[in-house]
Amino acid sequence: MVYAELVCRSNFSFLRGASHPEELIQAAAERGLSAVALADGDGLYGAVKAHLAAREAGIKYLIASELTLMDGPRVVVYAQDARGYANLSRLISKSRMLHPKGEAGLPWRELAEGNEGLLALLPYPVAAAQVAPLADSFRERFYVGMCRTLSSGDEARVAQAKALAKTLGVPLCAHNDVHTHQRSRQPLQDVLTAIRYKTTLGQLGTRRLPNAERTLKGPEEMARLFADCPEALERTLELASRCNATLDGLRYHFSEEDLPPGQTTSTWLRELTYQGLQVRYPGGVPPEVVKQIEHELKLIAALDFAGYFLAIWDIVRFARSKGILCQGRGSAANSAVCYALGVTAIDPVRMGLLFERFLSMERKEPPDIDVDFEHERREEVLQYVYEKHGRHRAGMVCEVICYRGRLALREVGKALGLSLDQVDRLAKVAGSHGGEMSPELLKEVGLSEEDRRVRQTLALAQEIESFPRHLSIHVGGFVITREPLVEMIPVENAAMKSRTVVQWEKDDLEAVGVLKVDLLGLGMLTALAKCLALIKEHHGRELTLATIPAEDPQVYEMLCNADSIGVFQIESRAQMNMLPRLKPRCFYDLVVEIALIRPGPIVGDMVHPYLRRREGKEPVVYPSEDVRRILQKTLGVPLFQEQAMKLAMAVAGFTPAEADGLRRALSHKRAEERLGPFHQRFVEGGVARGYTPEYVDTLFRQFRGFAHYGFPESHSASFALLAYASSWLKCHYPAAFTAALLNSQPMGFYAPHTLVADAQRHGVKVLGVDVNHSGWDCTMEEGGALRLGLRMVRGLQEAAGRRVEAARQGVRYASVGDLARRTRAPRHELARLALSGALGSLSGSRRDALWEIQALGPLEETDLFFGMAMDGTQVELPQMNVAERVSKDFETVGVSLEKHPLELLRPILRKRGAVTAAGLERVRAGARVAVGGMLICRQMPPTAKGFCFLSLEDETGIANLVVSPDAYARFRKDIHGALFLVGQGTLERTGKVLNVKVQQLEPIASGLPG
Repeated sequence: MVYAELVCRSNFSFLRGASHPEELIQAAAERGLSAVALADGDGLYGAVKAHLAAREAGIKYLIASELTLMDGPRVVVYAQDARGYANLSRLISKSRMLHPKGEAGLPWRELAEGNEGLLALLPYPVAAAQVAPLADSFRERFYVGMCRTLSSGDEARVAQAKALAKTLGVPLCAHNDVHTHQRSRQPLQDVLTAIRYKTTLGQLGTRRLPNAERTLKGPEEMARLFADCPEALERTLELASRCNATLDGLRYHFSEEDLPPGQTTSTWLRELTYQGLQVRYPGGVPPEVVKQIEHELKLIAALDFAGYFLAIWDIVRFARSKGILCQGRGSAANSAVCYALGVTAIDPVRMGLLFERFLSMERKEPPDIDVDFEHERREEVLQYVYEKHGRHRAGMVCEVICYRGRLALREVGKALGLSLDQVDRLAKVAGSHGGEMSPELLKEVGLSEEDRRVRQTLALAQEIESFPRHLSIHVGGFVITREPLVEMIPVENAAMKSRTVVQWEKDDLEAVGVLKVDLLGLGMLTALAKCLALIKEHHGRELTLATIPAEDPQVYEMLCNADSIGVFQIESRAQMNMLPRLKPRCFYDLVVEIALIRPGPIVGDMVHPYLRRREGKEPVVYPSEDVRRILQKTLGVPLFQEQAMKLAMAVAGFTPAEADGLRRALSHKRAEERLGPFHQRFVEGGVARGYTPEYVDTLFRQFRGFAHYGFPESHSASFALLAYASSWLKCHYPAAFTAALLNSQPMGFYAPHTLVADAQRHGVKVLGVDVNHSGWDCTMEEGGALRLGLRMVRGLQEAAGRRVEAARQGVRYASVGDLARRTRAPRHELARLALSGALGSLSGSRRDALWEIQALGPLEETDLFFGMAMDGTQVELPQMNVAERVSKDFETVGVSLEKHPLELLRPILRKRGAVTAAGLERVRAGARVAVGGMLICRQMPPTAKGFCFLSLEDETGIANLVVSPDAYARFRKDIHGALFLVGQGTLERTGKVLNVKVQQLEPIASGLPG
């Protein structure tokens, strides 16, 4: 007996199924099933994964979904052919888009009128009247399902199904209502059900499946179950044989709108490209550029991607017409066409970038273009795309949010009956220890390994890891189609207003050849736009990213001193340690700097060899002229994906397609297993071409460092442009640069107080928030001072801050009451302003201001005495001391201009023999030293082998501490719980780079001294 399972729910039914699509497909193949259908609810979320797994396993996969009907029973619908698939996708889209995110439902008539190319199965019997009209609409394409799960009511349901099939005159079809691929997943299935109902297993009752029988069964087991009705099993083969829709049949075409008369997408792209070249090369286009352009245009036309490039050009054109800063990056920067169109700012011909990294005739895979926009204005761009193409032809890519680490522990723990306090403690210790759970750690948070629920929580949390939880929106991926998108991929509403998303994530889209464009938000572009506007307003100098002076020695001198707080990409602790060692003196040095401090080069042991060679401490040896040409720019060390591809071709004889396959394997989440076949091919090819086995093996080992973290040179070059621009602005206009960063929060690596302190160290005068001087944004005043804006006041809504700014209209507020009357501000908003010190120009102190606010009459909008003082009693209130004021500053504004907290703690630190951050410069290398500060950064990168890196800020600067794994284990509580720390250890000095290797660490105090 052969059998096809027609009703399987994977974990893409979101908390209903307990197996991955791939697990179900593989299990079906192993058990000898002839076909299997995924029938996840109102979606095709797991369809691509199932399709790929079925192709690999050699089993037939039926495209299906269980549809919710608003006025009828749920039915499973199967696509017979391409028309049926389009109708299924359209029906799912309509069902989802009629409802808010997470809900679905379709009137039965919609299904009845749009079911061409579809089959339907009623999984459980209902009254004939409920389903007869729908069954009639399907004519000979409707089946009644029956299922035996060895639970109460089985035989009654089977009898009802037989009677219904007879009444309707339709075939009877067996299935097993599959929720798991094996019985051992049943405990997890129960936990998922509890999570779905937001309750515990103990409270689940009959909502829990009664046994583990809803698992994928083989033909023999199903034959025993339905020995009395073998024809119901045979019908499964009949239904499966009628379904021949496949995702291999999807045909994607990019939108082809707005072409001038007589133009095709290819001719119009050519014309725009050559127009752009005249702008890029006003003195004449170099012959090598023309050659590259012609090569690219020919390939783009052959692969029919011209419409894709035109759509990107149009989006960038729109953004620039609205004054929105944008820049293409990533692999698009390998394309001379993208450079000519103004999508990217990198000249790939001049930089020698590899076009095959971007597009290849052999691969015939879609290009990948990323465009960054100001993050505060990106929504304008997204809505333009929706409006231009319509929601039936444009949708954002989804992101499947999966269970990871703490979230898995929390939800599984709650389902198993652990208290909220227990799951919080469990999740906290797991988060700070990378998920490792020793008995000692459990004991530390008051839990016992002997507790059965704790053991189950840890085991099931591991099992649920990577399970889909819900759908979200990809950071910027957009799919735009010529044909209706809703007939290619189901579309649904997102939680965010005015957003719709497709049901497939980016890897699924790529697997079936659907192009996406990434329209991303970048905080630094917002900050740069605001900085350039401030410079124009206050300095009268109009600059753009293109006109910022290039290769300024003063900028590179600043970076060689690791003076890069606030600078894009090179402000992290690791980058600031690298800058004085690498000593960038030109743009390409920045390209290398950005790429070097990445997990790939670190894991691949490329950082130290590069630095030794750069410093002249190690010779650079090239085994051949081919290798020299590829690696000369990076001193013989392969830092970039393009170099890996070129080396694969030059050293091992890979074709461009094979080389890109290697790149894709390196960047895949399962890189280790995918690299296996490439290793032998690489070594054999290299040895055959005359390279030593040792060299070839070393080269491939370095490539492994790129696994998951490969960094293309083009990407690094695009980011280096912004790094240089932000460095130049910081160097020459520090006040405007800091104001722009503060106005673009949240973004970057550092909190506002660190940015302000850095500006002050650069000679910028910073003035506090004040209702008579501050607007909503931070700005600049006469003399170049930086004035903090009302946006800095925590808890103050933007509308309230804008009212204060607008109501002032050049006329100062005379009193607290005057402020209240003119702004119509409620009492709680006035109180926030008072506590922040923003009423300093109206009242003697914060407490005086609060007293005046309380003395005001009713602050009701319609009250006749609104804002008038109702009590003139004068009292002498005790004034806050300096520690109270500084503490209140940090609480309400996030920064104190009066004193740094460490100035107040300095007497305590002196008693402990601690030096300042600046004082570390005077300590000799290897000496024991103590340094204290406010913890502003804590990092434990995966590549650091358990080391923890801390940054402590004091009134003079920032001190860097290195905590070994052993020390981290001893001081973990304080590292994660204290605000002020003092560390003792040995000073390590490498050139200008200083680090304290910690031997002792302790908190300074729980609060500031009174």
